[in-house]
Amino acid sequence: MAKRKQKTVYFTPEPKWEKFKNIVDPIEQSKAYQDCQYFIRTEINDKKRIAITRKWVKEESGWPDEDIEVILRNPDWTFGPSSSAFYFKTKVGYVPQANKDHVEKLKPDWLEQGNKILKEKEEKIKENPNRPSIQDIMLEKLLEAGGKIDGLIDQWVDGEIKNDEKFNGQILKILHDYNPLANHVPQLVSAYEREKAEFVEVLAGKDEQLNEAYSNFSKTKIKQTIGLYDTIISLLNSYATLKIQSRAKRKTKTISPEKAVSKLKYQKRFECQTTKMKLESVRPTELHHSKEAWVYDTAKRKLHHYIADDLGGEMFVKGNTLLGFDKAKSQIKTLRKPNEQIKEIMGSKPAARTYFDKIKAVGIKPTGRFNDALVILKAF
Repeated sequence: MAKRKQKTVYFTPEPKWEKFKNIVDPIEQSKAYQDCQYFIRTEINDKKRIAITRKWVKEESGWPDEDIEVILRNPDWTFGPSSSAFYFKTKVGYVPQANKDHVEKLKPDWLEQGNKILKEKEEKIKENPNRPSIQDIMLEKLLEAGGKIDGLIDQWVDGEIKNDEKFNGQILKILHDYNPLANHVPQLVSAYEREKAEFVEVLAGKDEQLNEAYSNFSKTKIKQTIGLYDTIISLLNSYATLKIQSRAKRKTKTISPEKAVSKLKYQKRFECQTTKMKLESVRPTELHHSKEAWVYDTAKRKLHHYIADDLGGEMFVKGNTLLGFDKAKSQIKTLRKPNEQIKEIMGSKPAARTYFDKIKAVGIKPTGRFNDALVILKAF
């Protein structure tokens, strides 16, 4: 029996591919791709696009064989953002130079992730290598959850959904449905932080190739995209924290705040003869079950601001580490005039937050680890 020809129905009009062929100017090629990418992204199946991308990596990239082998170990969702350009090539015969350059920038991340996957698999080989371990199964669930979240991002880009409470609920539902392990979530966070960093670079406007690749995004849309990734990263971190807290709650014996902070390292008093600054820590027990905290590093002149994540609702001390803080909202900033600046921080809660936000210093993410140079200014 003859095989039926598959009928294809598109909701978005298919581009007239012929008019885009034979274009040689790099700028015009990028414009041609921008004209077609919406159709490709919305009408062409993800698996088909990714299969074409994998084939390009294997047969046309020109990369060393050992690099290709490592890169192809990556899960499908890794190639999703770049796959439209390679489907475009099958129709018009070329990949725009801006997209090629972008893929070259992604190559180190693909190599790093591929090597990491290989290392994890080698460490988990047991007597029966054909039987997946629990860790493998849970890691696969994480990747599947990532694929679902990527689908929501695509819907947001297309204007089908908004970044609101309903969106947050959809993200959390995906995480609860697939139930990835807390120690696996940072892998997904790292992937989205890399994607966010790309849009931050686009907003800076210093990379001409990225500017071309995202020329169809307005500055407002780019800022909103960065905000979207902040939301997703915050929800992922909150989910991981909640998983850790839920494990702690299964213990039958309640741990007192005094016992919880018994191993916490901190500086009780600090006095500087040069600046005449005198600081004294509050009791470390105030950190346990707090919602917000200010900590000063006397050795590095760095001010730590911790804010509890929304899901857990409060922070807690475990060993020598503060946990349960929102990694997107919490920051560390270097103080130029600590004697004056700390006085501002010791004022009212809203005034302290406003003042900290206005400090012109690059904010970095805290780890929660404590040491003998940290003075606990206040916690509440």
